[in-house]
Amino acid sequence: MCIVFQQHLPLAFVVHVSKPSPNSEHATIVGLRSGDLSVFESLFREMHRPLCAFVDRYLRDGARAEEIVQDVFHELWERRDTLDVRGSLRGYLYTAARNRALNARRRRATERAWEEDESHDDVRLLHRPPVAPDRLYDQAETLQRLTVAFETLPERCRETMELRWRHELSYAEVASAMGTGVKAVEKQLARGLRLLRNALLDH
Repeated sequence: MCIVFQQHLPLAFVVHVSKPSPNSEHATIVGLRSGDLSVFESLFREMHRPLCAFVDRYLRDGARAEEIVQDVFHELWERRDTLDVRGSLRGYLYTAARNRALNARRRRATERAWEEDESHDDVRLLHRPPVAPDRLYDQAETLQRLTVAFETLPERCRETMELRWRHELSYAEVASAMGTGVKAVEKQLARGLRLLRNALLDH
């Protein structure tokens, strides 16, 4: 079921991030702790783009996403001596990026609330209404509908699927980034697949 779902994702949605082996990840952590700048730069080149794309899903602001990822790496370097990674380094980075993105979004919502009595911009961004053609005749329309349906998924379900399928984190890494358990991740993924399938069948 997972393979079928991935095959039907829009190309823009599937971003492959190479998975480091446990040994290489351990070597990276050791290199960071020792202050090896080349290790840090290599990690930055590998993870910068996928992390920016991940944060941008929360903020819809490429420049702000870039700033947040820069902050994540700056903090990583500043705290390299006491770096405490429980699980994978990728999971650690995604967790840090997600927390900063959520904080930034909350601050933005608060600022808008001061400017207007009622502001629902962030809600509209998260739940854009789906385009509803009468019938789906070709793959392009199907992919478009799938993309729109994905945007209407419950937020936590969408976040879980994004981490698992777009950024290719393991179940354990997704659980770490989301602050939950592996069983909860499995349930969210199953729920998301069911909702997407129903959204396509309904039309």
